[in-house]
Amino acid sequence: MIVVQEAAPLREWATADPERTPSTRLPVDARLRSWVVGDYGRFDEVSLSHVPTMVLPATLVTPLGLYVSGSPLRSPTLVMGPSGTYTRVEGPCEPGVMVRLAPLGAYRLLGPGLSETSGSMVGLDDLVGADARRLSERVRSARTWEERGRLLDEFLLDRARRGPQPSPEVSHAWHLLARSRGRAPISEIARQVSWSHKHLITKFKQQIGVAPHLAARLVRLSTVWRHLDDQRHWARIAAECGYADQAHLTREFRRFTGTTPGALVTA
Repeated sequence: MIVVQEAAPLREWATADPERTPSTRLPVDARLRSWVVGDYGRFDEVSLSHVPTMVLPATLVTPLGLYVSGSPLRSPTLVMGPSGTYTRVEGPCEPGVMVRLAPLGAYRLLGPGLSETSGSMVGLDDLVGADARRLSERVRSARTWEERGRLLDEFLLDRARRGPQPSPEVSHAWHLLARSRGRAPISEIARQVSWSHKHLITKFKQQIGVAPHLAARLVRLSTVWRHLDDQRHWARIAAECGYADQAHLTREFRRFTGTTPGALVTA
C-alpha cells in the first residue's frame, strides 16, 4: 500500500465520497450513534473489483479500516485522523470493514493520541495497543460479516466506556460550529465557551484533531458534497454553503479534494 498526496484521475474517485462508495452496510449498535457516522461499510471482492485506488478527501471524519485477510505489507487495522488535505491510497484495496468516527467520537473511542498523527495513516495498535491486535484476530477469524459487525460493536462500546470524555467547552464549541455550517466566527465561539481564542484552538485541536478555522472550512465542504447531484447553478450553491462566490467554492474544493465539483460530477 502506498499513500501519496496528489491529484488522481477522476475514474479513481469511486471512493472519494463515502456515501457513494459501493459497499454493503452493516448496522451499528444504537448506543454508538453519538460517536460513529452511519453504519459500518462492508467491502468485499465484488465492491472493490473496480477500485484500484482509493482517494480520501480532507474530512473531519476519522476512517478506521479492518482487513479480513492478513498481509505482511500493511497493518491489519488502519486509522487516519482528520486531515487538511486529500490522500490517495494506491492499491491493492482489500476486503474489510470501514468505520467512520464522528468528530469527538475518535477522541472518545481512540484516545488523544490520534490528534498527534497529523492526518497520517497509522495502525490502530499504535493508538490502543493489544486491544487492536485482539480485535484484528477475532475479525479475521469470524465466519460472517454480521459477526464482524458485532465484534466491532463490542470493541467500540468497551472503548466508549473507558475512553476520555470530551470537555464540555470543546463539545459546545463543536456544536456551535456545526450548527452554523462553519460560518460562526471562531472568536465568537471562544467568547460563548468562556475561553480565550488561543486556549480554544489548543483544546479543540487536541480533541477534534484540527484547529477550529480548518474545521469550519471542512464543515462547509461537507455541505457541498450534498449538492454534487444538484442541477442548480454553482454560484447559488456557493452562496448557500457559505462561500464568497463560485470561484471561492472551487478553490476550496480543489484544495481539499484534488479536483473541482463540476469535473467530479461530469466524470
